[in-house]
Amino acid sequence: MGARLGQHFLKREDVADSIVAAAGLSPGKNVVEIGPGPGILTGRLLATGAGVTAIEYDERLFEPLAARYKDELRLKMIRSDFLELDLDTLPKPCSFVANLPYAVATPILQRILAWQHWDRAVLMFQKEVALRIVAEHGSRKYGILSVSVALHAKARLVCDVSRECFAPRPDVESAVVRVDRSPAALPQGVDAEQVLRVVKAAFGQRRKQAANAISHALGITRVEAEKALGRADVAPLARAEEISLEGFVGIASALAAP
Repeated sequence: MGARLGQHFLKREDVADSIVAAAGLSPGKNVVEIGPGPGILTGRLLATGAGVTAIEYDERLFEPLAARYKDELRLKMIRSDFLELDLDTLPKPCSFVANLPYAVATPILQRILAWQHWDRAVLMFQKEVALRIVAEHGSRKYGILSVSVALHAKARLVCDVSRECFAPRPDVESAVVRVDRSPAALPQGVDAEQVLRVVKAAFGQRRKQAANAISHALGITRVEAEKALGRADVAPLARAEEISLEGFVGIASALAAP
């Protein structure tokens, strides 16, 4: 990912140190850096002793970085758009580290979550998005993104990053999030897509009670929706932001039952 895609390059050394420290790398591990840009993280990742795969889309950034590390045997560079790359060509298992362009940060995160061969991702997001990723039920930030992440992983904030830490300076604040792969236990006959279908239905009209929103979006009666909530031990008048991941799993399971 390069400057032409609107990426704001990190320039603060202490923030770069914090990102690499949060990744918890050691010799022999594999780490994939998405969009290394000028390489403020790349050298630090190599210093951990890990094997580094750097994926850069912009040729203007790819060539100088490749030339700088042409003799580094632990660095493999791939010129590609991460969203189009065959992830099964990456080393397995691996961690991910990236200062992500805001415009594609969420699709990149979702692509990582859907892949099985990773253990940790330390990623930079617009702060508003980061807060939605780590939000828990009961929070106003809690929503579809929060639950979709929780289905696959546990997420926590690493640090806030001010706009002064980048060149060019963005218009928004940023934050680093650490995401550790930890797939939710789902009952037999229920998969993540079924759970997300219920989540999207409930949050589609988040001001309404979840039973109303779910019945409308899924084409079932209010009574059927209320029964599903009851079987999941979710209050019949609950709104979407009040329902935990376990509650949504329970509702999906109840709706899937014969």
